[in-house]
Amino acid sequence: MKDQLAEQLLAKVMGWKNPADFVEHGRSLMAMAAYKYDEYQQFSPGMRFIESLALWLGQFKTQAQRKAALSFVRERLVFVSAAEMNHLVSISYPDHIRPFLLSKAAAESGLSKWHMARVANSVEFSVRERRCLFLGLSDGSHTDVFRRANSHLQNEQVRQSHELTGERSADLHKELIKDLTKLLGREPTDEEDVFRSVVLLDDFSASGMSYVRKAEDGSPGGKVGKFLASLHHSSAPLSGLFTAKSLEVILVLYMATETAESVLLRGLSELCEPYGHEAKVVIVQKFPESQRVTRGTLPEFDTLIDAHYDKANETSSTALGGTDLKYGFAAGALPLILSHNTPNNSVGLLWAEGPNMKPLFPRITRHKDL
Repeated sequence: MKDQLAEQLLAKVMGWKNPADFVEHGRSLMAMAAYKYDEYQQFSPGMRFIESLALWLGQFKTQAQRKAALSFVRERLVFVSAAEMNHLVSISYPDHIRPFLLSKAAAESGLSKWHMARVANSVEFSVRERRCLFLGLSDGSHTDVFRRANSHLQNEQVRQSHELTGERSADLHKELIKDLTKLLGREPTDEEDVFRSVVLLDDFSASGMSYVRKAEDGSPGGKVGKFLASLHHSSAPLSGLFTAKSLEVILVLYMATETAESVLLRGLSELCEPYGHEAKVVIVQKFPESQRVTRGTLPEFDTLIDAHYDKANETSSTALGGTDLKYGFAAGALPLILSHNTPNNSVGLLWAEGPNMKPLFPRITRHKDL
């Protein structure tokens, strides 16, 4: 009954007069709703995609505008489901991080990098792998999925947050020494009993700015910049956990745009260089530039974006992007929806709300002005 009411509401909004019209235009939408869109986590209780779509389309005044908006949803929208994101999380270690550690172990032990089985079974690699710490950068890092997908890693190696207390840091150090003693058959030296690699995990980036930007005074800012600075502050809990020489800083994003990748490659190298750290950026799934909805590519949709915009969505945090939010933070112009929330780099018409606009996929905003 509820599905029938949703279908009727959508048909009324779109002016579909008979069942044949709905079969032609609406059935594929119903299929995608069941397959993906209904799992969006920020719909209000009782709301699902078709109802949200009907209300969203209803804000546009003419049938021509509604057809243009619906065409965008059907042809340009990219929705990443929880299953798809979990797959990216699951392959990040075996496909990207492990090969890096294997090559390092091979070089340091004098083994050929082409003899992968031999390297993988060596003590050198086991030690290398154990001296790697995995830290989440946000609640989108999916460390629970990462841990389950790589159950051979020690539980203590994978932490939900990169912000660790002194007590937690001490526990990590203690467990590391215990495990290295077993692997080496002796107590590790002072140079050995610290982490050699740190892997920073997060789900998505469109601009890269929040990770590597600098503060107004030129000091390291962003998530990664502040983290690296804390490693070299003697009073910080993390300062004694990592090697002072040749620390490998690996930033892993399960999905990112090509723009973000270039920003992160440059920014992470600049942050690591003063400390002598090795920087590595891993993008498991790149979001191609060709998918951006830049102004001029869809003139009819541009008109809707301009006509339905509310400046109340702008905050001091969004101002850091240097643009309004018509095309998202920093004019990201993405047609992207993640199952748990919509990135603010996506086109504002998809997620922002106010007196002049209704969202298709409502977004939870973390940074708000009082």
